[in-house]
Amino acid sequence: MTDSKIFSITNKIYDCCQSERAFRMVKEIAQYHRIQASQGYREAAKASCRLLRDAGLEARILSYPADLKKVCFTQRMFREWRCEEAWLELTFPWKERMACFSREEMSLIQRSAPADYSGREVPIVYVPDDVEPESFEGDMEGKILFVENGFERWVQKVKDCRGAAIFTVSMPEIKPVRVNMSEDEELKEAHANLSFHHYTEESEAALRGFALTPRMGKELRAACLSLGEEGKYPRARFKIDASFENGFLENVEAVIPGESQEEVLLTAHLCHPRSSVNDNASGAACAAEAMIALHQLIKEGGLPKPRRTIRLLLIPEFTGAYAYLEEHEGELERIVGGFNVDMTAGRQDGNAGPMILVDTPDCAHSFSGDLGEAVFEALLAECTFGGVTSVPLFSFVRVPFVFGSDHYILSDPTVDIPTVALTQWPDKTYHTSADSAEHLDPGLLRRGAAAAASYCYLYSSLTGELLKELLPVTARRFFARIDKLRRSASGDRDEKARHLRQVIETTLLRYASLFCGEEKREAEELLEQERRLYEALLSGFGEAVERKSQGAVPKRLFRGPAAMRCLLAEMTEGQRRRWKELANHYPQLSFGMDYIFYETDGVRTIEEVADCVRCQTDTDCLEGLPAFYEFFRELGLIELAEGEKL
Repeated sequence: MTDSKIFSITNKIYDCCQSERAFRMVKEIAQYHRIQASQGYREAAKASCRLLRDAGLEARILSYPADLKKVCFTQRMFREWRCEEAWLELTFPWKERMACFSREEMSLIQRSAPADYSGREVPIVYVPDDVEPESFEGDMEGKILFVENGFERWVQKVKDCRGAAIFTVSMPEIKPVRVNMSEDEELKEAHANLSFHHYTEESEAALRGFALTPRMGKELRAACLSLGEEGKYPRARFKIDASFENGFLENVEAVIPGESQEEVLLTAHLCHPRSSVNDNASGAACAAEAMIALHQLIKEGGLPKPRRTIRLLLIPEFTGAYAYLEEHEGELERIVGGFNVDMTAGRQDGNAGPMILVDTPDCAHSFSGDLGEAVFEALLAECTFGGVTSVPLFSFVRVPFVFGSDHYILSDPTVDIPTVALTQWPDKTYHTSADSAEHLDPGLLRRGAAAAASYCYLYSSLTGELLKELLPVTARRFFARIDKLRRSASGDRDEKARHLRQVIETTLLRYASLFCGEEKREAEELLEQERRLYEALLSGFGEAVERKSQGAVPKRLFRGPAAMRCLLAEMTEGQRRRWKELANHYPQLSFGMDYIFYETDGVRTIEEVADCVRCQTDTDCLEGLPAFYEFFRELGLIELAEGEKL
C-alpha cells in the first residue's frame, strides 16, 4: 500500500497534524457556554477565528439574523437568548438546591423563559413515563410538571395548560455503556443537555424548566409517589433571570484557495453547552487542525495548491447550515462535496466506541464514502506486524447513511453536496455535563484531523491516478451489495437491482463530473469499463431499463430537509393532532420521512418513491404514503400531479 498516492498524501498530512495543538483548541472552545445565538457561542466563534488567523489562514465571522421573522429553507431562526442566573430549591419534603446556573449551566433547560417563583412554593406534579400528554387530565396550571424522560412530548401540554415549569432527567440509556444512571458514579450527578426550541414569542414566554440529575430524579419520584398516597405534593421555589431579543448567530469561515471556482466543504458544529467536549469541541478543533495542517503543507511546498478551494465552516448545528445555504443558494453548484465532523475523540476504553464514517445516502449518487474509507485504510496502517501485516491502533467502522448532524442537510438532493460524516458511537457521556476533557484521546484528534484534511485535499485534487486507486474501493462496496442481492430470498430482488443500477450509473457520472478536457475523456473510458462490469454482474436481475408506471407524482416545494420541529410549532392544534395520528398509525413514515423527501424528485410516482425507500431501509411505507403526501400538500410543501413516467 505504501506505493499508493492516497497512502502517501494521507500520511504526509498526518505527520503535519498536531494532537497537542488540536487539544489546546478543544480546551479553548470548551470553556464557553456555546448556546446558539448567545454571547457564549459568540465568544467561542471569536476565539476559533483568532486561532485560525494566528495560524495564517484566511478566516472571518459570518453573521446572520437571530430573528423569528427569518426563515431559511424550512428552518425558522430563533432569537438570541441571555441568562444571567437561575436556581431551583426543593423546599418540601426536604430542602435541597437542585440547580444553579452559575455553577452548572446544564442544570437549566436552555432557552428557558424568565420567571420569579422565589417568594412562593410551587407544587410538583409527577407523571409516569407511560402516560401520554393527550390522556393526562390533571390540573397543571401554575404547577411544576415532573417527567423523567421524553420531556419534549410534554412541552406543548405545559404551554397550553400554563404550567409554571417542567422538571426532567431525560438522560436516555445507551446500551451497553449507559445504563442505570442513578447508580453510576460518573453520571448520577450529571445533568442532561436539554433545550427548548422556540419559533414564536408565545413559546419564548411560556416555557421554562430544569434538568435534574439521575440521582435527584430517582429521589424526587419516590417522594412524589409516597406523598401522592396522602394527596400531597413536593414543593419547590425557583428563579430564572433570562431574556430574549433579536440578535445574531455566527458561522466561522476559513478558506484555502484553489485553482478553480469549485469547492469542497468541511463543516463542524461549534455549539452546545459548556463544556460539551467530545460533542462537539472535538469536532470543531479537529476540523480547524485539518485546515491548519493543510495550510502549512501547501505554504511550505509539501503539497501542491489544490484544484478546488477548501472551505471550513464552524457553525451552530443545523441553523448555521441552513443560514449559509440560504445566503448562497445561487452558488451551491460550485460545492462538489463535503466532510462533516461531529464527535471524534472519546477514549476508546469501553465507554466510547469506534470512529465512524457515515456514508452518503443513495440519492447523493456519490463516491464520497469510498474516498473516506480509502483515507482511513491509510491511517489504520500506521503500524506493521512482522514487516508485512498492518495492525490498527484505533477502532474504525464505515456505516450506511444515518441522519443526525449537518451532513444530512448538505446531502439532501435539493442541496446536492454529497457529504460524509465522521462521528463516534456510543459515548457514555453524550449530551451530559460529564462530557469533559478527561475523556478525550488527543491521538484520535490527530487522526480525525488527518482524515478530514486528507479527504478534503484528495477530493479537491482528484486526478486520473487517484481515480484508479478509488475505483477498487467503490467496486468493493457495489460488489458487496450485489452479493447481498444474490443471497436474498425476498421477492423484491428485481426492484432492488433496478435501484442499484441507477445508483451505480449516477455514481460513475459523479466521478466523471470532476474531470475536464483530455483527462475527462480518459476517466470516462475507465468508468465505462466499470459500468459494463457491474451490468454483467447484474444481468440476472430484473430489467436494465426502468419500468413504466402511472400514478400521482409528488413534487417538493421546498429545499433542504423538512425542519420538523419548526413545522410542528407552526401547525394548528388540529394539524399537530393529525400528524401524530398519522405517525402512530404508520410508524414507518416517521422513521423514513427524510428518505421519503430525499426521493421525492418531481419525477417518481408515489409507488416508486416507496420502492426507493424500501431498497435502502427494508421498510415498506407505501400504505401510508398517499396520506403522508396529502398532509404535506395541505401545508403547502408538496404538489401532487397525475402523470406517467416514461
